[in-house]
Amino acid sequence: MGKRKRFLVNRYSLVAVSLALFSCQPTDSPKQLTTAFYHWKSTYNPDPSELELCRDAQVKKVYLHLFDVDWEVKTQQAIPKALVRFRQKPIGTIVPVVFITNRTLLNQSSAGLPELATHIAETIRRIGQQQGITFREVQFDCDWSTRTRDRYFRLLNLLTTQLRCPISATIRLHQIKYTDQTGIPPVSRGMLMLYNVADWKRADTRNSIYDADVANQYLSFVKAYPLPLDLVLPLFRWTVVYRNGRFLTFLNNVDRQMLVNRPFLSTQPDRSRFVANRDTSDFGFSIRRGDQFRTESVSPEVLLAEKERVLRQIRNPSVTFALYHLDSTVLAAYSRETIQTLLRPIP
Repeated sequence: MGKRKRFLVNRYSLVAVSLALFSCQPTDSPKQLTTAFYHWKSTYNPDPSELELCRDAQVKKVYLHLFDVDWEVKTQQAIPKALVRFRQKPIGTIVPVVFITNRTLLNQSSAGLPELATHIAETIRRIGQQQGITFREVQFDCDWSTRTRDRYFRLLNLLTTQLRCPISATIRLHQIKYTDQTGIPPVSRGMLMLYNVADWKRADTRNSIYDADVANQYLSFVKAYPLPLDLVLPLFRWTVVYRNGRFLTFLNNVDRQMLVNRPFLSTQPDRSRFVANRDTSDFGFSIRRGDQFRTESVSPEVLLAEKERVLRQIRNPSVTFALYHLDSTVLAAYSRETIQTLLRPIP
């Protein structure tokens, strides 16, 4: 057997042994948690209550949404949009987050990916220099598809070279289960997004933010996922409105309590749905008789239970556990004790 062949055999044997040992590690052992919040607002200007919560809960990290990358039809090119404005200088450990739309990757030619990577990296560095952010990680958020997988993965490789720091990527549940179709992104870590698990476009969906029955179809695959995983849970709530059985709009931060006393709405048997009984106007739009309203949120009990359950599925011992997102309007739905308990390590 030649030297190169012996080397390859030994190398693959070592990899196989390493994977076998890794897979045998107990997944229910206590995790070393780094606590974090996502910040996903157009302006970075946390109020005193948000800053106090971060201090009291010993939040170590903030995933700060910097901008989106979207496809501009008129100019036929990818451009940065929704750049965050700063009213305060960020403090602590900041992880810049860039959202890339799937249509950008559908329209962007492979030949144009190096230039796109350069533009994205330069924009991240410019914002970092302007705001005094020293970052040791950059995260990219994209719900890539089988059609855009190869372009997205090549873009991530180019960005790793450009940014010269570890890169992480958001991972959705379907990407955990169907790795043979979606592939594994070439990044150092994945952030498992445990929300938006069901189709919000469908009027018969129970809870698109989080439905444990839907999540159960995917979570058993977490143990086998080859990337180290972190975890983010949702705090946001909304009401989804449908007209003639088709999605109409979202009402952010509108919950059941805000709908139950509206005289033009009739409560349905499941208590999370309402139907307009007459034409009227409210919430900034015209409502027609028959419009359906479905309130969605996740209870503290479900959040705590799913945190423990999923962390025990994740194999890596060190996990960043994050909540989405740092906004006093969103946080108002939960007690301070609930937030602090969520961010507390599991004994």
